[in-house]
Amino acid sequence: MKKRVFVKDIVRENTEINDFFIVTKKGIFSSKNNTKYMSIVLRDNTGIIEGKIWERVDELNGLFDKNDLVYVKSRVKLYQEKPQLNVTDIKKVEEGVALEDMVAFYPQSEKENEQLRDEYYKIVSEMKNPHILSLFSAFHGRKDKLEKFFLFPASIGVHHAYIGGLLEHSLSIVNMAKHTVEIVGGDVDIIMAGSLLHDIGKVDEIHIKGGFKYSDKGRLLGHIALGVIFLDELIREVAGLPEHIADVLAHIIISHHGVEEWGSPRKPMCIEALIVHYLDNLDAKVMGVKEHMKERMEDESWTEYHKLYESRFYKLPER
Repeated sequence: MKKRVFVKDIVRENTEINDFFIVTKKGIFSSKNNTKYMSIVLRDNTGIIEGKIWERVDELNGLFDKNDLVYVKSRVKLYQEKPQLNVTDIKKVEEGVALEDMVAFYPQSEKENEQLRDEYYKIVSEMKNPHILSLFSAFHGRKDKLEKFFLFPASIGVHHAYIGGLLEHSLSIVNMAKHTVEIVGGDVDIIMAGSLLHDIGKVDEIHIKGGFKYSDKGRLLGHIALGVIFLDELIREVAGLPEHIADVLAHIIISHHGVEEWGSPRKPMCIEALIVHYLDNLDAKVMGVKEHMKERMEDESWTEYHKLYESRFYKLPER
């Protein structure tokens, strides 16, 4: 499987486009003359493009879903001076896709992944607690999990939904937390460790199967439970890890969403957990809005309505 045509290159009307894309939106509607049609939004790592399906709507509707990697047969049409794909056939990619091949379909962090990895190892090297260092040494021995941590998105569609997003999100919390500790206090090593591990369950919650999807295990257990399970596996490899450190790290994972309706079975009940929770919430929401602004501007100043955050957002004029 090799992608040849990217969204940024789709400009000329009547050009035939037969290639792979990720579906980010899908819906069936009726036109003014009661003709049923399907509207989809397709993406790759260069941007998004809208597509319309006018024929075989019911048949094609059952062949793919949102977040699927699909192969599209289409032709470019200009609508209000913007290119759009008139899709004649679409099919979900069933075979497995290598993690490195997903780079063609998802944007990447603005920072190079190697730079983020270097930053991660530098932060770990700053930790002073020998027990926590041993915990991360055990983590580094799990090469499969570590590579997913470095390359997976932090979510499928809410925030940091790009290659390397999980690592960037975790590092952002650490960097904010280090400054926060200087002002309000807290155990800096536990906070740094908790910041890096708070979303570690996502390496099992998400998998690659025709795009980034939630795994069966992810749907059944969720990343909070999966994170605690993985932390427990690492703790068993560390001799003499104090019980209070193990408990607080597990509590940070369990409570980082803050309240039950957001998925946390416990509210944050120590300074370290409070810091991670509020910084996680801040980073996720700000980046979610920034990503919304990149692709969903209604005009130069305002975004389209964000369903999850229940608001439109104002973008300051660029200087």
